[in-house]
Order: sequence, then structure tokens, then C-alpha cells
Amino acid sequence: MANIRVDHSLELAGPVHGLTGVVTLTSQSALRMLLFVCACVLPSFWVSFAAVGAMRWIAPRLGLIDKPAARKVHLVPKPMGGGIGLWCGVLIPLTGALLIVFFAPELLPVKIPGKTISADGSVLYRLPQLLAVTLGALAMGLVGLADDFRPLPWQPRLFLQFLISAIVVACGVRATFFVESFWLGAIASVLWFVVLVNSINFLDNMDGLAGGIGLIVSGVFACMMLSRADDPRWMVGGYFLLLCGSLLGFLCHNWSPARIFMGDAGSYFLGFSLASMTILGTFYTAEDGRTHTILAPLCVLAVPLYDLLSVISIRLKEGRSPFQPDKKHFSHRLVALGLKPVHAVLTVHLATLTTGLAGLLLCSVDSWGAALLCLGIVVCILAMIAILESAPRPAIAGSSLGTIPVVAMSAAAGPEQSVTEVSASGRELNSHAADRSSTDVSARNW
Repeated sequence: MANIRVDHSLELAGPVHGLTGVVTLTSQSALRMLLFVCACVLPSFWVSFAAVGAMRWIAPRLGLIDKPAARKVHLVPKPMGGGIGLWCGVLIPLTGALLIVFFAPELLPVKIPGKTISADGSVLYRLPQLLAVTLGALAMGLVGLADDFRPLPWQPRLFLQFLISAIVVACGVRATFFVESFWLGAIASVLWFVVLVNSINFLDNMDGLAGGIGLIVSGVFACMMLSRADDPRWMVGGYFLLLCGSLLGFLCHNWSPARIFMGDAGSYFLGFSLASMTILGTFYTAEDGRTHTILAPLCVLAVPLYDLLSVISIRLKEGRSPFQPDKKHFSHRLVALGLKPVHAVLTVHLATLTTGLAGLLLCSVDSWGAALLCLGIVVCILAMIAILESAPRPAIAGSSLGTIPVVAMSAAAGPEQSVTEVSASGRELNSHAADRSSTDVSARNW
């Protein structure tokens, strides 16, 4: 199996001579890529769109619902089963694709000699890793689903996150970092899983925020995996495209004002999928020698990681538990500064897209000097976020209302609820009330 190589050359109708042959080759390659993208995104979109729509009806009947309360913003009960639809949008098309690869490979838009799928490994060779990732993401989603039904203390949830991550790493999904030590790569990989799962969970505090960030990140990583004309990473790139389609279907129901929430079931599944696929993805190869490309995931995920680390560091600096809820998240700070919730969400999306494009550029440059310029862009974006987070909250002139807290802190059990403040004067209060549903949380974030 290790000696199997795959020929990615295209079979043209006639001989390739001169410029005409080159143009034909490029045209067919682009068509092949377009078919592959559509084959991944469209089925996952429609499955997710239908499944999330069904969960809007099913979740209330199962008791999976977020009811209005004094500490919450939404005024009517809203279902929380969007994460289940997100699972379906990834797992059902993925299962169908594997069945086609094994039993009817001639139906695939990308020609696969025999049962191989890429030069860096075959379906048979990488199937155990793919199964480990899929089952691990599903198990993580089930932990979140249990918490959606009945809130769990943070200690057992964190323990289960480490346990599931360790099992998946033991199945071969781990980073190497150019060292031969198994334990160093294993420990770093487990930490990467847990950190990214909770980063996405932290960001799930406004309508469309976590889903939009997941969509941007997945799209950028898919471009990285499929942009190698000589050797695209079909499996990892395809998985990211499945996530893109599924998140698009979910966002049709979750964009402000949200009709359904992702819940921990969705944020855990999404975070684990992103973490595992960034480990399986090949950012560095010995042939090109560009070692700086291993920093690309940190660039793309800079905003979620920064939000997690900055919030935890602020809590520790103030002598509080890192799991004690507060209003220190980037999105909350933007709302406190006067932005409408939907505009705050779009601002975080644009910041994530900017760092993602810097990561994409990082994979294209050949020298560390150019790579440092890409990293400089990311640092500048994070510095702007830090400035906005440290800015004082404006007081509203001529109003005794000042800043109105619309969501109280969660109970001391551990998880963090959506905590957002809406600045409003008496005249502005009605306009902000129309936006309040945009701050409805779809998960109990830490």
C-alpha cells in the first residue's frame, strides 16, 4: 500500500502541443476542481438546510429548547438543535461519498485510479484516520448535546474533551512538528483539540457568529488544501468543503434574527472537526522546503484563539476563575461600544477573514522574510482587537440609563451564558430592542 502512487495527469482528447495544449489542460483542471467543489458543497448544504429546518420543529417536542428568563435576551422560546442538523450536513454526504469511492468510483468528478484518492495516501490507507476523526467529532457533539439537554459541570465536560481527543490522537491523528518524539506530538495535538473546541464554543454568543467564523475558516483551509495544482489534498479539502456547505445551510436558519441555535452539540462538533482536519492537512512538504507554512493554521484561527486566551488571561489577572462568565469577549465589547449586534458579528467575521487571507498568503510565499510580513498582518489585526477591547465604554449623554445590561451572568455552576450589554437612550431603546434577538446565545459558553 505504501508504494501506491497516483497519477494526477489529465487525459486529454488529443495531443498536447504548444500553448493550445496548455490552455486545454488548465481548462480541464479548473472544470475538474469546480465539479469537485460543487459535489461537496451542494449536497451538504441541502442536507443541512433540511435537517436544521426539521430540528426547528422537532427540538421543542424533545425539550431541547432555550426558554426566556430574566438572564436571557430572547423573548420567546427558541430551539437548540441546530448542531444536529450540522452533523447531518457533514456525515450523510461523507458516508455517500465513501460508498461511491468504494463501489462506483466512475461517478466521481475527479478520476481516481483504482481506489486511491491522492498522492499522499489512498482511501484505504487513510480510512482509519478519517473514521477516527468522524467518530471523535460525533462523540464530542454528543457530549455537547447532553449539556444542551441538562447542563453539566465544566469538570466532567473538560475531562471528556481530553479523553475523546486522546483516543483520536492514539488512532494516528497527531502533529509531528519536525521531531521524532511521539509524546511531544501527542500532547500538543490533544491540547490543540481541546483549545480549538472551546475557542469555537466561546465564540458562540451571538446569532451567526460561530457559524460564520466556521464557514470562513473552513473555506480558507479548503483553498489551502486544493490550491496545489500538482497534488491537491482531496480528502482533507473535501471535508472542509462539506463543513462549508453544512454551515451555509445552518446559517440560513441562524442568521440574525436566529430561529434556532447551534448549541454545544454544534460548537463542539465544529471545533473538533476543524482541529482534526488542520492536523491531517499537509501544509508542509519536504519537496518545497517551506517550513513556515506550518504556521498557517495559527494565522487562520488567530481571532478565535486570541478571544479564548485573552478572556481567560483577563479573568486570571483579576483573580477570578477562568470559567467564571463575564462580558470580556470581543463581540460583547463591540456591542458595548455602540455597534448593533449584527454589525459586531460582521466585524468579527471580517477580522477572521483578514487573518485567514494572511494565512493563505503565507502558504504561497517562499521565504521567511515574506512569511514575517504575513505574520505582521495578523499581529496588527490582533492589536486592533486588543485596543477595541481596552477602550472605555461610552456613556450616553442626556440619559440616566447609560449602559443597560440585558443579560445577566449565568449560575455559578461553570458554563458561561451570553452576556451582552446594549447601550441605549430612551429614544434608542426601541431600535435596539429589535436587535436583541441577535445576541441570543446558542450555547452555554465558558
